[in-house]
Amino acid sequence: MTLVDFLSDPKHFVARERLLHTKATLDMKLAAAHCGVQLQVTEPEIDNLGHDFIASVSFDQVYLQNKATLSKANVERWEIHTRFLEASFKDRDLAPVVHGLPVGGMEGAFGGFLLHEVSTEAAALGELKVSYWYFDIIFANAVRTGLWKSNTFSPQQAESLLVDIAKADRGGRVKIRKAFMLPITSPNAILNLRLHLPRPSNWNSLGSVNDTWDQSCLVDLWRREISCWVPDTSE
Repeated sequence: MTLVDFLSDPKHFVARERLLHTKATLDMKLAAAHCGVQLQVTEPEIDNLGHDFIASVSFDQVYLQNKATLSKANVERWEIHTRFLEASFKDRDLAPVVHGLPVGGMEGAFGGFLLHEVSTEAAALGELKVSYWYFDIIFANAVRTGLWKSNTFSPQQAESLLVDIAKADRGGRVKIRKAFMLPITSPNAILNLRLHLPRPSNWNSLGSVNDTWDQSCLVDLWRREISCWVPDTSE
């Protein structure tokens, strides 16, 4: 069996996600080790809240969900628990506010969604080449307010998505398109943006930016936050 056959076979989809999760975890643990800290990766005992693992450094942590696909599989959207994406009570001051309605602030996880996209062409040659995409409500708010411009995710779409997340019923879900995600060069971006390694990040605080703020200085600040983590082809 070739690697592409294994990764394409539905009976191996769980194993595929575990394989890619292990690869990403190793990359993040090595990056943390280079910073002189220990990255803890734990998994939920009961899988009913929408996250696959928690990455933590000391007392700082981020809830994450993994999804995997092949580049030629033509899967373009994934269902995500809205409570998982919403800001938590302790992070309520960082929650984006859309039309006067905060996106969370009660029982949310303030989580992030990590998509692992495997190159079908590389897998056909026996190589495991993975591209990564990331989404959280902080990124959606950056697009909504103009801090980040995307050719595939408009401010109007970002606003509509944030409203859907904020208004969803308990246990509700939303569909997140790949076009609505931020391409990142490595899962290590999550260490920087959400866990502040190797340097402190303003990513979380920029989630509370609204339309009345002066964008001139914030745009440069936002782009500095992610400049080393996005491919050169991104805006």
